[in-house]
This record gives sequence, structure tokens and C-alpha cells, in this order.
Amino acid sequence: MEAVVQLYGGGSLVLAPLLEWEATLTGGVPCDSFRLKCPYDAAQAALLERAWRVTLQEKGIVLLRAVVDETEIVQNGAGRTLEISGRGLAALLLDNEAEAVTYTRPTLSELLRRHVAPYGLPWGTFTELQGEAEYSVSSGESQWRALEGFTRWVGGFVPRITAEGLLLPAPWKDSGTRLVIGTKTPLLELRWRDRRYGVYSEVLVVDKVRRQTQRVEYASFLARGGCCRRVLYVPGRSSSAAMRYTGQYQIERSREGARQLTAALPGRQNAAPGSVVRMERGDIGIQGDFYVNEAAYCCSAAGETTTLCMRRLEE
Repeated sequence: MEAVVQLYGGGSLVLAPLLEWEATLTGGVPCDSFRLKCPYDAAQAALLERAWRVTLQEKGIVLLRAVVDETEIVQNGAGRTLEISGRGLAALLLDNEAEAVTYTRPTLSELLRRHVAPYGLPWGTFTELQGEAEYSVSSGESQWRALEGFTRWVGGFVPRITAEGLLLPAPWKDSGTRLVIGTKTPLLELRWRDRRYGVYSEVLVVDKVRRQTQRVEYASFLARGGCCRRVLYVPGRSSSAAMRYTGQYQIERSREGARQLTAALPGRQNAAPGSVVRMERGDIGIQGDFYVNEAAYCCSAAGETTTLCMRRLEE
């Protein structure tokens, strides 16, 4: 793995061969992240003051482009080393707050221009979306939340960012490709977690001004005996669609990570966030297709490992 540090104002620094590195890819929130360690040379001190971005790549293929959050020079009995850590380019939108604004008939193009373009983040092709009602961004919300709130509300999807740093403001599509984990696949660990606590089975959205309510249910959780209702009060003049969206959003947030399959495998596996893994583990009763939410790659003296955090595709 090669690490190249881009310097603010121009220029770059190719780091010495890495002693250790790890990268966690999510494609959204929480951010992609990385940590690396390499030998350090005193001549790098002045350059590191301008460390701005990092690109991790291997044989010309980019694993991650990221923001530099912290650099640390360490000298001890093992010698001198440099440690760098940071987050994926979603951090550019998460770290910057939006001003309060209300859009009358907002479009995705307008949201991208106002909340993404100023931070230099490119985006891929998309189909235009237009809201039929007002959309408000509160003061103090992150630029990411301003965009995500709109795409969830109007398009029913969450935007993603590729490891190369390209924003994808469009719904996820199944490529049809599958990484198969079967009974003969080497595994370091496999975990299936089904957390029920904190998952909402029902959200009742109440507009006290209009004296209207909208009940949104998590049907599959109710079918498994789930029982956790929340009541939310919204400002007057909220449309029925906006009320339903509010309830659905709360349910989706409560269920994130509740049913999760984690597989730790030796070596580097080609399964980035957004890919699909087919589990064929009849020996432990876990089968079916799983969407990769997070892929963590780690390389140390003990070798390389890949840890995949997944949810059932149909969920």
C-alpha cells in the first residue's frame, strides 16, 4: 500500500513504506476513516505543517482519498515514526454548518449547489428531484444533513461517497455481483447481532395545530413482537407527506445497525460498502444476501484482515 500526502497550496509527499495501516470504509456517515504508521525523516517536519489530504492506493487503484485530521511524530526505543489519521471526504460536509434557509420548491441541483459545491466535492450523474412542499434547513445543521434530509424526503435514499471522493446523489442499485462466503471460506470470526432495544415499532406524528396525526409502523418488527412507540409533535401546517417522512425517518434511524452480521476474514477481500455478500452458512443457520455497510481493512505485522459489517439486503 502506498500513501501520498497532498500539501495545501501545492505539492505532495510520498511516505516511506507503511509499517501499519487500517482503513474503514462506510460510504457515508459515520465517515470513512484511516490510520497509518511509517518511518519518519526530520526533513518532513516542515512539509507536514501543510498536510491536507491523503490518498491510499495500491497498483494504481485508489482505496481511499481522505482529509488529514492529525499527524503525530513519535520517537522511542523503536526509532522514529510518523502516524497520520483522518476521515473520508464526507468530513468536508459534516464539519461545516449550514445557515438557516427555507426552500419553497427545492431541487436536488439547488441543494448540491448551495450545500456541496462550496467545499470542492464533485458529484456523479443524477436524476433531478423536486420537492412539492417547503423544505427547511435549520441553523447549525451540517451541510451533509441538509443534503441527506432532502434526498430522504423527496427521493427516499441516502447519498453516498465513493472511496475516491465522488458524491453519488442517487439511489443505490444492485450490480448483481456477489462475494460468496460459504462453509469452506476461511473465517476468523462471524457474529450475528439482533438488537431489539431502542428500535421503534411505531411512531405517532402529531400536528396539534391542525389536530391531525400520522401513524408510521415498522411492520416486520411488529410481526416479531416489537413494541416501542414514540410520539412526535411537529409544527403546525406540516403536510401529511412531511409527517409521514418524519415518522419513517425516526424508525429508520432507530433500526440502523440493529440487525448486523459481522464477518472477519483473512487477507483483503473485494467487498466495499455498497457491494453484496451471499452467505451460504447452513452450518450456523445464516444464509441469504447481505448489503455491506462497512468494510474495515487492517494491515500489521500479523498480516492483512478484512472485517465486513452487513445487513440483510431486503432490510
